[in-house]
Amino acid sequence: MKKIKFSVKFIIPIIFFLCLPVLFAGEGTEEPIFIQTPDVVYVGSPYDIVSQMLHMAGVKKDDLVVDLGCGDARMLVLAAQKYGSKGIGYEIDPVMVRESRKNADRNNVSDLVKIIQADIFTVDISEADVLPIYLLPEMNLRLLPQFETLKPGSRLVFHNYDLFGYIPDKKIEIISNEDNSEHTLWLYTTPLKKAQ
Repeated sequence: MKKIKFSVKFIIPIIFFLCLPVLFAGEGTEEPIFIQTPDVVYVGSPYDIVSQMLHMAGVKKDDLVVDLGCGDARMLVLAAQKYGSKGIGYEIDPVMVRESRKNADRNNVSDLVKIIQADIFTVDISEADVLPIYLLPEMNLRLLPQFETLKPGSRLVFHNYDLFGYIPDKKIEIISNEDNSEHTLWLYTTPLKKAQ
């Protein structure tokens, strides 16, 4: 059997180049980047629907708006621009984290909007006043333990997928001028009311 000899001069450059993506993955960010597959593909809500969601929630300047799976942070950026409210966005995809931070910078609201790379099912949302939510039904239900930590009077606005088994305070159907499609929004206020 023939033995293969590898010189250190050969192995070290290979290891270095294999590690480059890991070394530079978190460059320019505050927190480390961990590769994790998102539960859904990002689909942004049309801007006129975002505006309606924030209006439906009655966003005020002293509100903390929390966006779970914030994508490009359009909800938080608009809330900061229109109402002067602070926002925290949680996003697992490192590419979207960078994009959302750029969006906040581009729109001069990075002093109000903070983006954190995290798994939305592990974050503390107990201080949120408003949660605009555009997630799949099963994800909404998985978030129930976190919704139960919200203080009384927090407002949740769901886009196209409601919180099954709970009674909304309000439901509206509107046509977006951007995509000419009908969108349904549900408003819930904490404590959540379970359907009988």
